[in-house]
Amino acid sequence: MHNEQLFDHKSLQIYSLLMELHLKNNHLSKTELCTCLKITAPTLTQLIEHINSFDPHILTVTRHEVILELPYKSSTITNLNHTLLATSPKFQLLDTYFKHSYLTREEAAQQLNISLTSINKLVGECNTLLKEFKLELKQNMVRGLGIQYFYFYYNFYWNNPHIGNGLDNIVLSDHGFKDFASTKLNCDLNIIQVQQISLWLSLLSAKHELLQKYFVHEERPENFYAIRETPLFQMLLTYFKQNWTYLNVSIIEYYSYLTFIFLNIHNVIYYPITEINSLFVGSECQQLLEQVTTILTNSYSFNDNFISLRSSLYFTINKLLLLDGYYYAYDVLVLKNSARKTQPFEEKVIQEILQIPVSLGFKLPAYKLTAIRDNLRMMIYPYKNLKRQALQIGVISQLPIATRYAYITGMQNILNKDHNVVVSDFVAHNHYDLIISDFELTEPQQFHTPILTLDDLNIQSNLTLLEKTIAKLESERYQPLILQ
Repeated sequence: MHNEQLFDHKSLQIYSLLMELHLKNNHLSKTELCTCLKITAPTLTQLIEHINSFDPHILTVTRHEVILELPYKSSTITNLNHTLLATSPKFQLLDTYFKHSYLTREEAAQQLNISLTSINKLVGECNTLLKEFKLELKQNMVRGLGIQYFYFYYNFYWNNPHIGNGLDNIVLSDHGFKDFASTKLNCDLNIIQVQQISLWLSLLSAKHELLQKYFVHEERPENFYAIRETPLFQMLLTYFKQNWTYLNVSIIEYYSYLTFIFLNIHNVIYYPITEINSLFVGSECQQLLEQVTTILTNSYSFNDNFISLRSSLYFTINKLLLLDGYYYAYDVLVLKNSARKTQPFEEKVIQEILQIPVSLGFKLPAYKLTAIRDNLRMMIYPYKNLKRQALQIGVISQLPIATRYAYITGMQNILNKDHNVVVSDFVAHNHYDLIISDFELTEPQQFHTPILTLDDLNIQSNLTLLEKTIAKLESERYQPLILQ
């Protein structure tokens, strides 16, 4: 699920307009915007007027262009997006059902000030969103497993801070977990991690009555008893006994289980501590994590911060294997932009990961396979220039020596952003994966190497051709590990 799915139609258009401008260097022609948003020119004018009625300094409109004048992450635009979302009927209904837990259709219609016919339609729309989380609005409440309920609502509020009526009467607190983590888990939480655990524990606390009456009586999942034997679970038992003294033993176990899952899908505790103390019999994460790591290290020469990538993989894999549904942290347009920038080499790496026999054995639904692909694109992107094998490029140029090396250095700098290449002056008998010349060679066949003719790096079409050629060569040199 994407957060944008909570918007109503007009709000989504406004949100998408601002995001498109943000991703295109803050300005686009009116024609391009209409094409991107699939709207007419009059509709574009209406959307611009609506945005500028909120704050006249957000957009500037010229004869042909629309310009975003404020940073996309500015408080003004963030407040605008929150205002739009807070008025969305789907957001309001889901928020209301967290606040009240039990609510008849008539009461929900009264809360939102809409007709019973409208509320029935709205419930259907919300159930479409909740379906992948194995949740459903029926019999006057959101029904499903407790872990699914809290996974959904944690992301619902984490991705939309400060705008939920459901949180109006909740004082966010870490409930002593920060100190417990420092003294018992050897982990000092940073400000974001404190906010994450505070929201999670505050949601559990706010729904204590619902947990007692409904969720705690559900049948325990298959992995519950194996998880109960892990050191992290035992530590969580100690935490809840010490800090939530009003809970009885059976509920403490259930709270510990919920929080164990939460800590294994979010980077709250230092990753190595989480991993080493969470391995349980039947865990499917570890084997897949090791094989994904093997494919990635076969393809890239990671620097010292590989632990960050492995951490991202661990929490993402657990999220996909331990839970139903996937609540994206990224905007749809950000993901589409990432997909456009992904090179053929990266796509081959991702495809091989999806073909790991262990991964295939899980028989994941299509939306989870898409989530894996989307997340891997975002994770791998920073390492594009760290591919394990460097391409050797020889340059044959008629430029005088004073400018030839500037030409070679300029090319190296351009390509180093996204590729691992070594660009040098051509020397006979050296091995090259590609020869670049600034003039037409008379006997190209003598080189037995692909040749690219580029006369000027200041021409965009030449740069595009250079990038595509390098990306194609890298893709052809990809060495898969899985036997076909």
